[in-house]
Amino acid sequence: MKTSGVIAALICGFGVSGMAAAQATDTISENAAVYMTYQSDADEVAATPFKSAGDIDSALNTLGSYNADQLTRGWMAYSALVASRDPEFSATVRDIEAFYGREPVMKSFAAGNNYARSLKGGDNAVGGAIAVTDGDLPKIYSNAAVIKEQGYSLQGYGWAKSRIRDGGKRAEAVKLLQGKAKPADSLIVNALTEQAPLSDGAKAGIINAAANAEDVAGAVRLPAFLTTGFTGNRQKVKYGKEAVANQIASLAAMRVIGANSVDQARLAKVMMEPGVQSCLKMQNLQLQGCVAGVGQEFELPHCISQHTLSEVADCLGSVYK
Repeated sequence: MKTSGVIAALICGFGVSGMAAAQATDTISENAAVYMTYQSDADEVAATPFKSAGDIDSALNTLGSYNADQLTRGWMAYSALVASRDPEFSATVRDIEAFYGREPVMKSFAAGNNYARSLKGGDNAVGGAIAVTDGDLPKIYSNAAVIKEQGYSLQGYGWAKSRIRDGGKRAEAVKLLQGKAKPADSLIVNALTEQAPLSDGAKAGIINAAANAEDVAGAVRLPAFLTTGFTGNRQKVKYGKEAVANQIASLAAMRVIGANSVDQARLAKVMMEPGVQSCLKMQNLQLQGCVAGVGQEFELPHCISQHTLSEVADCLGSVYK
């Protein structure tokens, strides 16, 4: 992946070398990096004109390789990262830890129930995280629209009207890529797992990966929700989706006091929200079916737009609307 301008500015702001090895020290942040990489990839694909069938294949391989499990974990972890920066919630979590002790409190958080969200500031922390997603989705939909429009515009080109004779083979290739899963960009992983940027009281932070490049103005402009906490209008999860809110709050609480001491299998379970995962799995399957069934090259951008972007955004948005 070619790192987008926004992410590149983020890395420059931290002074992280692109050759540095990713630090395996923060599982939640490492998973959040997948979601941020997905957004960066979507920006890049939408900004790159399709001039050949190879360009379309490249876009398909880039966005089609994200599987449901990693995107679910990535979005949940990213949401938890935002929620963990809520000052009232993080202070409450640290007070609880100081009173009861690390191990019993961590065990309660790792259960993924409503305990963490019931703490003072819990609902606000989750509401801020959901509001950040609400801000991300329009950019994903916009990228989907750009890619779909490219497909329409290609109908005047001979190469784009060529009959597809290897649809099944392409679909199988997408399935294999999804099985392997798309790795997070190492630069983003490094930035998120740096201890100084996300430690309490630090001046540095992470810029929203879906922000416009103009918001950065050549240097990282740090968002309040990752330094002093989210202060905008909060979103509530939809009725019946309270389990998602509980899991985000639980992950956020574990992030506040250090999730790496938790059994990784239990941590992974809290990051895997069944409703979002099921919705995204359907998009993985529908992408394979769409790729196998289209008849001409100019139709493939529709598959990419619909099943790797717009309906992925639908899956995430269904949590709160």
